[in-house]
This record gives sequence, C-alpha cells and structure tokens, in this order.
Amino acid sequence: MGNLSDLTKTTIPREFDLSAEMTLEEIFDKLNARASAFEMPFSIKGGIGGPKISFEKQKALDVVLNVTVKGNKVKVQPNIQESQTTVGVGGASFRTDKNSVLKKGVGGVMDLPFQRGEYIDKVTDTMKKILNGEPVEDYVAPKPAEAEGQPSDRSDKDWLTTLLLFLFLGGIGVHRFYVGKTGTGILYIFTFGLFGIGVIIDFIKILTGKFTDKQGLPVKRK
Repeated sequence: MGNLSDLTKTTIPREFDLSAEMTLEEIFDKLNARASAFEMPFSIKGGIGGPKISFEKQKALDVVLNVTVKGNKVKVQPNIQESQTTVGVGGASFRTDKNSVLKKGVGGVMDLPFQRGEYIDKVTDTMKKILNGEPVEDYVAPKPAEAEGQPSDRSDKDWLTTLLLFLFLGGIGVHRFYVGKTGTGILYIFTFGLFGIGVIIDFIKILTGKFTDKQGLPVKRK
C-alpha cells in the first residue's frame, strides 16, 4: 500500500461557477452579509498570489480555507496547518496531526480526511448558494459531546439499511452517500474504501453504533 499523505491532508481544491462575473470585494461583501451562515470568520488578505478571502483556521480539523476568483469561477483552496508525525497502519505509513494521534488514536486520525472533506464541501456549498442568490441557514454549533454512558441524540438514518449497504457496496462508499456524507463517498469510489482501511473502520463503527451521519449523529439500532 502506498503513502496516504495526500488523502490525509485533503488538499484538493473545490471550484464552482457564478451566474455572472464578480470581483473579490463583491464576493466578500455578499458573504459578509451572511457571515452568520459560516462556522469560522473570514477576511480579505493579501499575499504572493494576490488578494484572497481567508477563513480562519478550524482548530479541530486544522483547516484554513482561501478563496480566490477569476472571472466567474470561484476556487476554494484548503490549507492544512498541523504539527505532523508519522503513523503506520497495515504496512502503510503517512504523516498526520500529532495532537490527533495522541487524543484520538489511529482510528480517529483516519477519520480526519473525511471530516476535513465534509467541512470543506459544506463551506463551499454555502458560499455557492449565497453568491447565486439562494437562501441558506445560519450556522448552528453542534451540541457538546455528552458524558460517556449518557444517552445521546440518534440519527434518523436506519441502522440496518446502513449495514446492508455497507456489506454489499461498502467498497464504493454507498453507505456514506446514504447518510449524507457525499464528499467522502466520492473519496471511497476513487480509493476503493481508502484502500480497505476506511472500510474496516466503518464496519467497526457501524457494529458498535458509532458511525455518524452528515450531522454527526450516531446511526444506531432502534
């Protein structure tokens, strides 16, 4: 198995088209008018590559987002800023966030590319809607994690359906599409379930009721 650093960093930019050409300042003004729809604050910054709209670092994921525009094409470039260490899994090695290894273990680290991808996709989709005049909801922070052993909210996605989709089509991420995790579902298609590692982790999480939907709610047996 090869090096997984590219997947872990989730550096693939997202792009979308506007209905008409806009300047960076016009884009900033429109986004700023609906700043409450975003988790992180943002501002216009300069740099070697020219001015950009920069979203502050999402600390849990170590992701900074830089937004540029050329004509009617908007580009969202993720920038991962983390203290790295080398982790080995099943004969493969990759570099990832040292703090996440200490706090979450290898399983938690393997979730990072998925969580980052979902965050980047959500911000990109919100920007696209705002700039094209579509309504968006305000950002609502997720509820704090509840104490171990205490009851938690439950996803409205069916556990058995999730399990069956995983068993028959897990290698191409159909179970992730089902729970709303489109970005990581696409990642599974092109990496065959993150080279099998993601599939194993998902299987364990589904069986133990720790697999979550797009909103972060656990998919559990009813």
